[in-house]
Amino acid sequence: MSNHIDGLGGAERVSHAIADGLTRRGYDVTLNGIRPAADERVDLTDLAYPTGFMSQRPENSRNESPLPDHVRDKMREEAVANLERTLRRYRDGVFICTQLFVMEHVADIGIERQLNAGTRIIGQYHSSYDAAILTHDYKRISRLYRQIDKFLLLTAEDARNFRRKNFNNTGYVLNPLSTPRLGEGHAPEWEKENVVVAVARQDTNKQMDHLLRAWSTIRKDHPGWRLELHGDGPEHRTLLDMVKDLGIEQSVSVPGMTRDVPAVLDRAKISVLCSRFEGLPMVLAESQAHGVVPVAYDCSPGVRELIDHDETGLLVTPQDERELAASLSALMTDESRRREMSTRARRSVRRLDEQLIIDEWEDHIQRVMR
Repeated sequence: MSNHIDGLGGAERVSHAIADGLTRRGYDVTLNGIRPAADERVDLTDLAYPTGFMSQRPENSRNESPLPDHVRDKMREEAVANLERTLRRYRDGVFICTQLFVMEHVADIGIERQLNAGTRIIGQYHSSYDAAILTHDYKRISRLYRQIDKFLLLTAEDARNFRRKNFNNTGYVLNPLSTPRLGEGHAPEWEKENVVVAVARQDTNKQMDHLLRAWSTIRKDHPGWRLELHGDGPEHRTLLDMVKDLGIEQSVSVPGMTRDVPAVLDRAKISVLCSRFEGLPMVLAESQAHGVVPVAYDCSPGVRELIDHDETGLLVTPQDERELAASLSALMTDESRRREMSTRARRSVRRLDEQLIIDEWEDHIQRVMR
């Protein structure tokens, strides 16, 4: 179960990959969401596994006023009641909570009560230990995740960091990339356009303003290149205004949400991620699978897990816009270096093949069922 299963985010894509992989191994899998996503949604028909929602009312659109407290409370009550009925049907199974918000709904029913009834619980956290400490997440995790059967992080480093805080049930499993994304047939680097892309939700954490300022300092040195910011979010209008204020409209486009990330990556040579914090950002892995060289702020163990600096991408000191600009400029200038890194990146990401990751999920499931 995830917060949403019909959105376009990385957590949703990972949830579907796990559900599909386990279904194909013969497991009886149902993928549920707490409630439908607010805006752009994917089609949930013709899947290999059933899906559902605990509450049928979607999140509010970003263009709408926030829901009144009494409405949100009613949605929560509905979701918790339906979750309790759902869990009664799966007493002898494994309940995988992919996000904190889901686990808080389980806590409303009673985590210990579910465990005593025979339901095994695996909980994931899709961000890093550092992100948890910087936000309110750590207190929520500490209250909820110590008592479950398995607490899975995205990297070994994150698992160790939580273990030092006396979480004795930690482990880790990388996010899977679907086999077609790792297959052959993606455009080779020399057939791509001179495009730098950022594919991300446009909010304050992703810090797309850093990228725009960095680009404004190097664009004149690279007249044949352009920058594309794909995504949407609360900062979208601000970014559009910023492009005009910096006078970079001729080399920058902010087209909004894309439903075809592979097509975007197949055209690009470089991708950028300049977040404050991350988990294991799948856009970097997807970039590498398409031979797109990633440049990213070194903001989490997950970023370092994916990028071997100067081998499969470039790591940049967090918040350092000058270094970000210099790293981009260096790659845009040096074609042979970029091609070598593109080839190595394609090879390195094969360890995220979904069949290998589903092997690990099977191992975790078998262990908690013993």
